[in-house]
Amino acid sequence: MVSANSLLYVVLSAASLAAATLDPASTNTKGKCPGTYNCSASKVSTAIQAAECSHNTRTSGTQTFAVFVTDHEYDSSHGAPYGTCSAYTCTAPTDAEMTDSDSDCWTFFWNDNGESSGVGTGCIKSPTDGTCGCEDSDGTFVYGSDSCT
Repeated sequence: MVSANSLLYVVLSAASLAAATLDPASTNTKGKCPGTYNCSASKVSTAIQAAECSHNTRTSGTQTFAVFVTDHEYDSSHGAPYGTCSAYTCTAPTDAEMTDSDSDCWTFFWNDNGESSGVGTGCIKSPTDGTCGCEDSDGTFVYGSDSCT
């Protein structure tokens, strides 16, 4: 017989596994946000590295783009910039729709809509000492790795 607590643990564990999955963005546009959005964010994560926003999908559906806005409160922290990452599953904005110029904004695409290829951010860094690595879906930082789950 499965207890209610065991079942709750399984449900919460499964939900956390979908929270962030290593799947780096294909392109990015630094210094611009979409002028309009085709939908609301599916997931909003605060106080995370731009590199986490660009390297990990954060939605249970197919993530198409993510908008990162820097929070300067964390500028002196290892792995900066930190900020808010809003992840979307609707049609990604085209370059012509990227009309909100803002040096604190960075948009990551899981298609070729960005102005630059790749993630643009470099590696995810340890918040403790700045060493490159990645973060498993359970939040564990894995030093020197780029193949987290």
